Amino acid sequence: YIEELIAHINEYNEILSLWIRMRKGALSLNIETFSLNELFEIVAKGKQSFEIKHQHFSVSATETKVKADKALTLFMINTLTENARKYTQSGGHVSLSATEGKDYIEISVSDDGPGLSEADIKCILNEKVYDSEKIGVDTARNLTELRKKKGFGFGLMNCKGIIDKYRKTSEIFAVCKFDVQSVPGKGCRFCFRLPKGIGKELAVLCFGLFMGGC
Repeated sequence: YIEELIAHINEYNEILSLWIRMRKGALSLNIETFSLNELFEIVAKGKQSFEIKHQHFSVSATETKVKADKALTLFMINTLTENARKYTQSGGHVSLSATEGKDYIEISVSDDGPGLSEADIKCILNEKVYDSEKIGVDTARNLTELRKKKGFGFGLMNCKGIIDKYRKTSEIFAVCKFDVQSVPGKGCRFCFRLPKGIGKELAVLCFGLFMGGC
């Protein structure tokens, strides 16, 4: 119990530290192209925490590559899956997957929990800082249980802040987006988009064609 408590405290400290750096504009991005499945496999190792709540957690393997900060991408995926686990009822389902668009990869976490109201979604997407205690109250199946699970909301705020940071960095990241979809009583889908990564072989080919043209 003590080890688990310390782990939670350290996690909150890291999230708060990230939030402070982001607010100060001191957050730096280490951009690289990497396989998204590397991170999916890491998150999939946490299935036991879902099994303890008798939940089914599915991770769909993906062959896609993204161009982003690997550590921050893992942070976002882990934050969204952990939130889904926390607020989904016992016996519920949580899934992690990625879909490919024209110039982006969309990573999404879906659940069949109580969902969010339209007002909650607008608050999450449009407010930089909000009172997390009010989120989910309208759709909660058990208000007392919901309040026990509540954190400070920095996790979701950081996810949206990271996407905003990307969009300000370069035109390449214009495709970045953070979104929430929900049907009250039927669950939520949190997703974010990152630009497609170009594999080394394709990058070499493009460079060769460019040099040949010159």
